[in-house]
Amino acid sequence: MAKASYTSKDIKVLQEVEHIQLNPSMYIGDTKSPTHLLEEALDNAIDEALAGYAKIIAVVVDTKENQIAVLDNGRGIPLDDNTPVTISAKLFSGGKFKHQKSAYDISSGLHGVGLVAVNALSSTYIVEVYRDKKHGIYLFENAKLKKSTVVDFKGTPPFSTKIQFKPNPKYFESLKPDLNRVRKRLITAAAELSKNVYLVLNVDEKKEVFRLTVDDYFQSHCLSSDNDEFYRLFLSSEKAPEKFNVIFSHQEGSPLAPRILSSVNILPVDNGGTHIDAFYDLLRSFFSDKAKKLGYAFQPNDVLVGLRAYLTLSLIEPTFAGQTKEKLTNRKTHFDLFIKDLRSQLDDWAEKEPIVLENLLIKFQDYRKSLDTKGTVVNGFGSKRASTKFTKLRDCTSRMGELYIVEGESAGGSLLQCRDTKIHAVLPLKGKSIPNITTKKEILKNKEVEELIRAIGTGVGPHFDISKMRYDKIVCATDADPDGGHIACLITMCIGILLPDIIKKGKYYIAQTPLFAINEKKLFKPLWTKDEVEKAKKAGHNLSRFKGLGELNPPQLKVCLLDQSTRHLLPVKYTGNLDDLVSLFSSADEKRKLIGE
Repeated sequence: MAKASYTSKDIKVLQEVEHIQLNPSMYIGDTKSPTHLLEEALDNAIDEALAGYAKIIAVVVDTKENQIAVLDNGRGIPLDDNTPVTISAKLFSGGKFKHQKSAYDISSGLHGVGLVAVNALSSTYIVEVYRDKKHGIYLFENAKLKKSTVVDFKGTPPFSTKIQFKPNPKYFESLKPDLNRVRKRLITAAAELSKNVYLVLNVDEKKEVFRLTVDDYFQSHCLSSDNDEFYRLFLSSEKAPEKFNVIFSHQEGSPLAPRILSSVNILPVDNGGTHIDAFYDLLRSFFSDKAKKLGYAFQPNDVLVGLRAYLTLSLIEPTFAGQTKEKLTNRKTHFDLFIKDLRSQLDDWAEKEPIVLENLLIKFQDYRKSLDTKGTVVNGFGSKRASTKFTKLRDCTSRMGELYIVEGESAGGSLLQCRDTKIHAVLPLKGKSIPNITTKKEILKNKEVEELIRAIGTGVGPHFDISKMRYDKIVCATDADPDGGHIACLITMCIGILLPDIIKKGKYYIAQTPLFAINEKKLFKPLWTKDEVEKAKKAGHNLSRFKGLGELNPPQLKVCLLDQSTRHLLPVKYTGNLDDLVSLFSSADEKRKLIGE
């Protein structure tokens, strides 16, 4: 029960570190582990890298001694005016405050709290600095300065700034940092700094080096393993020194829920914020406008289905929800100029890639129809089924392009991911639905053949006009196994009977597809002959066997089918004995004669 009297003597003024020690959660959030202390020191090192000075950042963790250190080779904390002591013991001290950031244009640390909190909640805290040919060491125990020395130094310093500390067990449930969270922090930083900066994590003398690109990060953290992408876009807007970058795509055959990651000043922002809201608004507006113009069914939130995105921002004055910085709270209007610029880039992309855009709108429409008719998604956005308003054809923009006839949706879907939409058209057909040869009249009744004739554009019979052919090459691409060979023969016979002049003019090819390929870390090489396979085996290469085109991923398909320097296209020559071939395909008796039965 509170005492009855209440006077001025009851008012107590706490020192900075005392207030942190009494209310640690107010300053660092979770006190289950000292992970946030490590991140506060790491933020300062990363800010030196952002400013263009630090080229190496190392985090060293000794789990036996419960000791943590963060080092960088940036400019080093100034040694004059007892600065290392000030920034370690006085709240709201630093060089990164709003309206006064001469040392840092862009930074993640803003509040002048970080190192003071590290010191306050550690039993031992040491600041070690090499700068201006001097070496300074400042030792704190239980947040009180015990020793400081500054001496002259000659030679090459091993680092510029080192923050070393032992978390105090009075304030934490565990003294071991969450290493998975630390790795995530370093990976995020590496994705944006890897061109210039090495990031190292050393745990109990075991080193990990983090170097990757933003595209690598997007591939491994945003996408769903091997599911197909409709496209991948990188948009960037800069209003120096601020930037708003985004890499995103929509995935087919993956979970429908969006997966959006972001970082602000290289700080992961796990709970999103107003920058994510602004990005969503951009996509809703863009795709709504395009769907309306092209006549597709669409609701604004459909754009989130299968969306994968990674946003990176550089902001002078980021505002976060609390010291833990897990959500950005800058006003949405702060991003208006960026969004206007990004929208312009999206419109340019739509003009250059109209086929990709329309394919995506078709998927949105399929998803919307499945919701409207069944209430649940059955064959919606995640389906591998290719569909358009009139045909399965995924066209190209050039009339001197190449039409690829493939068997099945799996191969067709993968081919769409690696093709150049200007020159590569894709028509997936159901190989088992293509008829065996009987008469021209019966062939024309087949829906798959009808699709093929419509795609080529020349018409048939008396209406045939080679000048209306919509492509420079027709390429039949089927699996390398006997079934694939049989399907290729059926397609070839249909073209030979219905569109013979295409073969006579040298416009029809069969793509050779490999059963085996050298498939190693940085090498994928298709093997076209038995001799090549045997040589590769003797050389000790790792070989992969591909039963069908659907087992090749998009980059591999590009090597085997699309790249003119590596693909094998076999031109088909017209025969003067077509009637004999028709008879052979149509008659079981003729086939028996051929094999001597």
